[in-house]
Amino acid sequence: MLSAVATVAVGCGDDTGAAAAPETLTVETYNVGLAGAFIPFEAQRRAAMGPALAADTSDVICVQEAWLESDKEAIATAVRARFPYVARWQHSLETAVDSEIDPMCPVVPESTGAPCASMGSQTSLNAGLSCLTRNCSTMPNSEMGQTTSTSCAQAMCVGEVANLITTGAEGLRCYGCLAPNLPTETFASIRSQCTTNPRAGLAFGGQSGVMILSRYPLSNTEVRVMPGTWNRRVIARATVNVPGRAPVNVYCNHLTPVFNSIAFPYTGRYGCGETGPLGWESEQRAQARRLAQYVTATAGTTPAVIAGDFNAGPEQMAAGRPTIQAEAEDTFNDLRTQFTHAVAANYVPSCTYCGDNFLTGGTDPVWIDHVFLRNLAASSVLSTERTHVEASVAVPTAPNRVPLSDHYGLRVTLRLP
Repeated sequence: MLSAVATVAVGCGDDTGAAAAPETLTVETYNVGLAGAFIPFEAQRRAAMGPALAADTSDVICVQEAWLESDKEAIATAVRARFPYVARWQHSLETAVDSEIDPMCPVVPESTGAPCASMGSQTSLNAGLSCLTRNCSTMPNSEMGQTTSTSCAQAMCVGEVANLITTGAEGLRCYGCLAPNLPTETFASIRSQCTTNPRAGLAFGGQSGVMILSRYPLSNTEVRVMPGTWNRRVIARATVNVPGRAPVNVYCNHLTPVFNSIAFPYTGRYGCGETGPLGWESEQRAQARRLAQYVTATAGTTPAVIAGDFNAGPEQMAAGRPTIQAEAEDTFNDLRTQFTHAVAANYVPSCTYCGDNFLTGGTDPVWIDHVFLRNLAASSVLSTERTHVEASVAVPTAPNRVPLSDHYGLRVTLRLP
């Protein structure tokens, strides 16, 4: 089993200790969207991501969706001058979940066989892979190709694997191996993994996507591995040691999204017996409970900042019409009862996953990237702002410049105690 060990890079960054003790701390959450074929134009955006983060003016950044170890390494190298302290973790399909038991959500026992072990599942799996090889492959008619885009896969080949979605737990488990591996694995690799490896079914080889970048020294770095379907879900923690100030605990996380599409059925074990969107939501709320429990247990009386892509957020209204759609609002309300939402009094709520972002495909605008506080009052929030809104990269095949990510970042500036 590959252990989850933090790597903290220490370099020669800003001379933070020479000046007077800082009065503020600026913390940002940013989903960088390096997720293979899930999000278009990854290669071009990847090349621009390191320089963009290196120019970021925050003190601490909670990064999500840097799934590959190579992307984490590239980001850490690119930002070293500005963020000499970096915490990141390695995981694999063999990584154990820290705690699967949730009294409020019974867990389905883990199967010991490969996800697509049965002949019926393999028949549908093979039909789907053949369709993808013909219609959506980076190497047409070759199983060594990968999916060109998930939108192509949904448009052309969902019908070929419909039996997996509609034939009960066995078929869903096989589909739950196929779907998350499509954006990054070759078709030959998907067939091999899903028919032979009992642990197959997490994207990116079971790696997690969060890392913490900091101007200031980090200590007490650790990670809690949560149950999750399709992607490895973790809570990363580090103590930020601001010169001349009390330490601040920073928690970085990325909760399961709530899907509502035939192409994204709930295939996991953590949905409290629910199926479809309710399964995804139940899993997400269970993760939020674990997050609250973990912060309560480890923060003590120390100021804590909890940042990330929560895939949940409130509805916002203006002139009697919604300007931002609610997303998993029950989860957001659960979090708001446990923590203080870090929003400045003068901040006009704005979407962070927005229809005007070319990479989202015109989705409803939602505010799902947040910063919360514990042991810090709402009055300590001096400012709140979106980040990387204008950041973009030129792509010859795109009609306009492409945004750096499908998310915008969110930054809060806090008055330190």
